[in-house]
Amino acid sequence: MARTPIIIAALAIAAAASAYVFGFGSHANEMLDLNEMIETVHRKFPDIKHVDTGAVEQLLKSNDAVQVIDVREPEEFKVSHLPGAINVPPGSSDDDILAKIKPDHPTVVYCSVGWRSSEMAERLQAAGRTNVVNYAGSIFAWANADQPLESSGGATKAVHPYDKYWGRYLKPEHRAF
Repeated sequence: MARTPIIIAALAIAAAASAYVFGFGSHANEMLDLNEMIETVHRKFPDIKHVDTGAVEQLLKSNDAVQVIDVREPEEFKVSHLPGAINVPPGSSDDDILAKIKPDHPTVVYCSVGWRSSEMAERLQAAGRTNVVNYAGSIFAWANADQPLESSGGATKAVHPYDKYWGRYLKPEHRAF
């Protein structure tokens, strides 16, 4: 049949694209430019106030009331998180989110690169919270800048890379696996 070579070619292209996207190809250990992803987050979420590593560091030093909310899955949070962060997974119900986050305190939300946390910031703003900022670059930028991380076992330098593709925004020495 004439369709068989077309189907085989399409499957080969799909396999190659999947290998590239999910980091299974020969470039899996390369580090991607996190600044490009940060710019994408800014463009995708223009109604969210975004802050960088220096601003987060300053907020943590100058304001004891700042809430740091980690918007990653519990498995990611267990590997490491910013000091003092609380975990509010992205799939949490609005009631759970609002119960964990104090309405009268400044709030910094972060995830791996800033995408899931931007979505959480949108949810919080829709619920009437006005003192929320997204950490664009998130824990990957924090670790790449050699800022302190903690886990239940104490200080660490390891970060859950989410997966092989997204983990390429993280310096290799910080990838937990």
